[in-house]
Amino acid sequence: MPKVARRRGAPAIRTVLQPRRSQGERRATTRQCLLDATIESLVEVGYSGTTTTEVCGRAGVSQGALFKHFATKAELVAATAEHLFANLIDTFRAGLPLLDANTDRAAVVVQQLWMVFQQPRLEAAFELYVAARTDAELARRLASVSEHHSENMQRLAHELFPETAHDARFDAFVDLGISALQGAAISRPLRSDEASHEPMLAVLTTFLRQIVAAN
Repeated sequence: MPKVARRRGAPAIRTVLQPRRSQGERRATTRQCLLDATIESLVEVGYSGTTTTEVCGRAGVSQGALFKHFATKAELVAATAEHLFANLIDTFRAGLPLLDANTDRAAVVVQQLWMVFQQPRLEAAFELYVAARTDAELARRLASVSEHHSENMQRLAHELFPETAHDARFDAFVDLGISALQGAAISRPLRSDEASHEPMLAVLTTFLRQIVAAN
């Protein structure tokens, strides 16, 4: 085959070879795709429609690939919940402005938390909570995930309000506030007034200010 002469002065064509990903990197990518596909499926077709076949179709992987990562559907959705909760906490942190001595921390934190509870992705968790009522295996797996998430939320709350470290009322308030916002988020599609949550947020903010001020 004759050589193709390069025109004088023309730049040489270089081929940049991308480094090959390791097996561990490929496995991590596949796992991430499966978790994201499960969240998407839970939001769009609910728990009953979130079959392993549905998830594989959305993730673009085979059933065999799925079962290399997760032995059962319950294991898959429990891992999905853990992944989702960690991602939502990251979203919460990323949305916080710089908090200094002049910032109304209570108002900022409550509003940012409500913003997170409006994320469509959170509907995936709601689907799992409801399904766990009649699915003992799912309930068992979600229990530890939910407990770990609650611990992370309490830890984050104390980071934001370190002066409350020894006030047991604060821990109870965090649980109460999250439960209130979660309930409001679940019922939000049934409400015609988008501003109907404002009084609740105002009350939570007032209570939080009072607890922080007492410390």
